[in-house]
Amino acid sequence: MSITEREFNLQPTPRILPMLGEIKLPEWRCVAELVDNAVDGFLGIRRAGEDITAAQIHVNIPLTDAPSAKLSVRDNGPGMSADTLEKAVTAGWTGNDPINNLGMFGMGFNIATARLGTVTTVWTTRKGDPEWVGLQIDFERLLQQRHFRTPMLTRPKLDPNESGTEVTVERIKPEQRQFFAKTANRTKVSRELSRTYSAMLRPNGVPITFRLFLNGTIVRGRNHCTWGGEGNANREVTTSRFGIVNAYQPIDVNLADRPFCNACWQWLPFQEQNCPMCESSANVTIRSRRVRGWLGVQRFLHDSEYGIDFLRNGRKIELSSMDLFDWNDGEKVEREYPIDDPRHRGRIVGEIHVDHCRVNYTKDRFDRNDPSWDEMVKILRGEGPLRPDKAADLGSGQNNTPLFLLFQAFRRSSPKPKVAGCYAKLLVVKDNAQAEEMARKFYDGVGEFQPDTKWYELIEEEDRKLLREDTDGPGGEDDPIIDDITGPAPGPQAPPLAPAPIIVRAPIASLSREFLSDETGLRWNVAASRAERRDPLLANGQPWVLKYDSTGVFQFVVDTQHAIFQSATMTPLDALLSELAAQALDTQRGRADARPHVVVLAGLRARYAGESRLDPVSLASEAIMTISGIAKSLPKNVQPDDSLTIFRELLSTEQEAILAKMATISVANPQQAINDGRFLQFAPRQTVLNVFERYPELFLDGRYWDTPYACIDYGSQTESAKTQIVRYYTGLLADAIWLSEQDPSDLAELGRARLLRASLALDLLATGGGSEE
Repeated sequence: MSITEREFNLQPTPRILPMLGEIKLPEWRCVAELVDNAVDGFLGIRRAGEDITAAQIHVNIPLTDAPSAKLSVRDNGPGMSADTLEKAVTAGWTGNDPINNLGMFGMGFNIATARLGTVTTVWTTRKGDPEWVGLQIDFERLLQQRHFRTPMLTRPKLDPNESGTEVTVERIKPEQRQFFAKTANRTKVSRELSRTYSAMLRPNGVPITFRLFLNGTIVRGRNHCTWGGEGNANREVTTSRFGIVNAYQPIDVNLADRPFCNACWQWLPFQEQNCPMCESSANVTIRSRRVRGWLGVQRFLHDSEYGIDFLRNGRKIELSSMDLFDWNDGEKVEREYPIDDPRHRGRIVGEIHVDHCRVNYTKDRFDRNDPSWDEMVKILRGEGPLRPDKAADLGSGQNNTPLFLLFQAFRRSSPKPKVAGCYAKLLVVKDNAQAEEMARKFYDGVGEFQPDTKWYELIEEEDRKLLREDTDGPGGEDDPIIDDITGPAPGPQAPPLAPAPIIVRAPIASLSREFLSDETGLRWNVAASRAERRDPLLANGQPWVLKYDSTGVFQFVVDTQHAIFQSATMTPLDALLSELAAQALDTQRGRADARPHVVVLAGLRARYAGESRLDPVSLASEAIMTISGIAKSLPKNVQPDDSLTIFRELLSTEQEAILAKMATISVANPQQAINDGRFLQFAPRQTVLNVFERYPELFLDGRYWDTPYACIDYGSQTESAKTQIVRYYTGLLADAIWLSEQDPSDLAELGRARLLRASLALDLLATGGGSEE
């Protein structure tokens, strides 16, 4: 075969551009592509050593489904020259810095604009340029003329110091017009932009700060609602195995510099000077690599709103990623978090900047084949499992990585044991629905909800309840409000008045909040406080009062020691909700659309009394976790010889069931698990009860439950007392085992009394129960 001098013209047909629009890219990501290119202009200013002042990006999206609809993105960045503009809009152009920039002005730009519409106009100017220069990409015209050439446009410029770029997309595609015309979709675009650029929409943003506007309204970054961190008190807990663990773990690790090929977008082996792909050193540079950011604990639990955000040059590529919560042993992947919550809710979050890692062309995922990604994973979670039992089984070494420490200290969503201080040790709010409601105010930017103080007040209140079990009077460890009731000063001839009593009221943080009735639309801003029986507002011995004051606040004053609250079916929350329902009835009196008292009360209870709801699914899951926690306590309390003896005393069917379970989950060293007591974790639940009955001393006296056992001495009645203790816990365990073995759908048919008994059994097993730390 001979080679001639004739050249082929390999310039792609103009039809390639509209075909790019067939690539499935969500509408908000199309907008983000254009925002990325604007951000790149500001990053260029920063790299040049110049200050960025008042950086702004204005996005306008269509409001109606009209043929004249337009979409535009305008910035006040540095602008471009005509030559740079020509390259920037060329499909497949790779001259843009693939590491230090966000956008791929060229491919990303063309995909986004072609997805949105068929005519795109770009105008740009630099400071000092005499005019704006621009070009227009009209797909229909390009197809007709069969080439890519398009004329350079100019327009006058009034202010020579003006600079920036403006991209306008017209002839919006019908399906895109229909999308943007829906209010819910425009809200979604705003929400996604808020999350994606949150690291740069806050003061002292990373790597820069800019302001983003959508249809004239500022887009505020959605920050994480975490314990500790900037603007909050230092939140830390002390663990017996890992010492002090802070709920906010800052991360900043510099990796060794490495060669990178700008043409092939590939990291090269260390000390390599030539790229093996393009076989050239011309485009190889030495680049720095750094993993920075933080991991932390959210102030509320959620079944989906948790996980780690991964960022590249300030833009979030992956949002709420769960990948670091998985353990991969090379054969299968196991989710390690959350595993301790009955409703599978989590709260570990974070923002990790990995500017040096590669991303895919749609910029929604980092390349997991990039070796730099594996290095980051080792920094954040280590090389072994997060679960201590799994790590011990595999013989994993010491692990002090940020995610490992957070997992050990804050993995659980409910404290065990339930003793004073247990909620503070976990940094968990008992009423998660209230914690979520407060978080919504945090996201809305309400100032008093930015620090974590209000959440911590709820924790302190719950721990005080456990300390005094509501038997003390008001005050105690609360921060009291003291009213000195003295009346008017006496006249000169009047006899001196007897000293008036000092009235003490203690705030109730869990009831001091805004209450909303979905049925009526009414709202009440309530300030609740615990009062003494002699409080003048509680006339004639009434247990509570709801009084509207001049500041627009409903003051709820309650005597928690009143006899009415000795009932198992009445709490101060119940009292408040019934009072609010009565207030709603009074407000609606005489209206044709008035809602009945019972309807309003039912709605308020559904919204605010969820913690007292008997949920069969949650109860069954809680029972399973409770029994598992008891089984997991054995290795801490037994010697190898004793563990082997306990195992050998089991029925042969029990031993076989344990070994079968170990085989199912591929326990690496079954004999070691038998020797150290971990075998009980794989045993049938009835076996856990049987082992407790035979060896109660391994679970009492603070080993799992705090109840004294071995040390009690009642003389001739000692054995009888010990028997009663074992019977007490055996009965509770039997209820828990029964509950764990029921189908949740069957539980729902059993009625309130049976579920209430099972729920109380779980609470009693948790009270005084040991930690699984």
